[in-house]
Amino acid sequence: MEFTLDDMQKADWAQVRSIYAAGLSTGLAAFKTAPPKWNDWNSGQLKIGRIVARSSKNSILGWAALAPAPDT
Repeated sequence: MEFTLDDMQKADWAQVRSIYAAGLSTGLAAFKTAPPKWNDWNSGQLKIGRIVARSSKNSILGWAALAPAPDT
């Protein structure tokens, strides 16, 4: 399977959110039960380190994003 790694764009959110929801539905991915809306998710993630794996047909195959963590 061929894919490229690209910076995540707001236009990718529908596909990213679908992948996020699939992970949450297992009950193993996080304590949340549903993925947030774009504005909530966007405000909680760093602006750098947001990537998607994109197929040659422009489908999002996976994603990753960095979130801030407190320095304690």
